[in-house]
Amino acid sequence: MATKKTDSAEKKTKQTVKKAVKEAKKTAKKETEKKEIKKTVKKAVKKILKDTKKQVKKAEKENAAAVKMVDLIEKTLTAGKAEDVVVLDLTGKTALADYLVVATGRSPRHVTALAEQVQMRLKKTGVPAQLEGEDVGDWVIVDAGDVIVHVFHPETRDLYRIEELWGGETPHRAK
Repeated sequence: MATKKTDSAEKKTKQTVKKAVKEAKKTAKKETEKKEIKKTVKKAVKKILKDTKKQVKKAEKENAAAVKMVDLIEKTLTAGKAEDVVVLDLTGKTALADYLVVATGRSPRHVTALAEQVQMRLKKTGVPAQLEGEDVGDWVIVDAGDVIVHVFHPETRDLYRIEELWGGETPHRAK
């Protein structure tokens, strides 16, 4: 009788040990999996951070080029006697362009001449620029990629108020 109890106790002990070993193996396996997952996540995060840093540096370089282009455009418009020159920073607002430059010419001929001067100066620096609207002269657009220049006749600028579309204020001229 004592042996039955002993055998039964041994059986239970063996079962308990087997369960404990099984649980230990599961736990070890889970721990190993967790460690592997942590390693994988760390690697992925490092890669993402590295890629993000590269993208930020690239964007900073591109933005620096756009800022230089805006300065050149402003100087050209000011030298050409453009009025009410406004620069709007569109970075993060649209994929269309990073900057919008708006200016006013005194007459249709002046508007066209200002836009052509901007185009010529940009092409000298190696920036391709396209003109639109130069045949009429009420509103001429110079598309230089990251920077778009709008040169208006005064009445046309007042009619469209393009700066207000992008959160800026339309300059009010003294009458």
